[in-house]
Amino acid sequence: MSETVKYRCLWYIYRGHWLNRGILAATWLPNIGTEPVSHCEVWERYYPGAFSYLFETDTGYETAYYGQCWTSTTRDDDDGTVVRPAAQVLTNPERWYYTEHEVDKFLFHYAKTFADARVHANKGYSYRDLSRFIMPLWLLKVTRLADNGREICSEHVAQWLVDMGVLDKNTIPSPRRLCRHTVLATGSPLKRLSDDKMIRTGKWEKW
Repeated sequence: MSETVKYRCLWYIYRGHWLNRGILAATWLPNIGTEPVSHCEVWERYYPGAFSYLFETDTGYETAYYGQCWTSTTRDDDDGTVVRPAAQVLTNPERWYYTEHEVDKFLFHYAKTFADARVHANKGYSYRDLSRFIMPLWLLKVTRLADNGREICSEHVAQWLVDMGVLDKNTIPSPRRLCRHTVLATGSPLKRLSDDKMIRTGKWEKW
């Protein structure tokens, strides 16, 4: 039996930043019935180990998050395709959903090799690719708005999933659509990170 690797996809549901609000507004109508996801990341845990640990403090209990997260972002000092410690990303766990998956170890590291290459070749965040959410591909090609040298978050995460054989084709979906596709393709329920409460079943049914 081949070895497997567990990983998570992270789905951001915060509306407090202008870019998140814009993405949510632009992607709502074609994706009615989806969760308000405006950003996504792939979360790789340190092996061996857990994604998080609960530890006691003087004031109660806190959760420490381990591993690293892969995405394309413009937050803080980052601009484009990056990999960052999970503890740096998940400072507000109430703003995140997640799905947990298991895949063949070879396929995971195969996808990680290409993701690492995209991090090192980073040229910045692709604002032009955001237009894919509201324009058909043929119009993007005619207007030359397609940006092959940079990525957006859902493009990066979708490429991970394609390289691991989870999805068939990377069409650069919106974070909303990619979240739903990932749940349906894997049967993994959508959960809230802060308390592990199920939001959607593996069949995309409200819980």
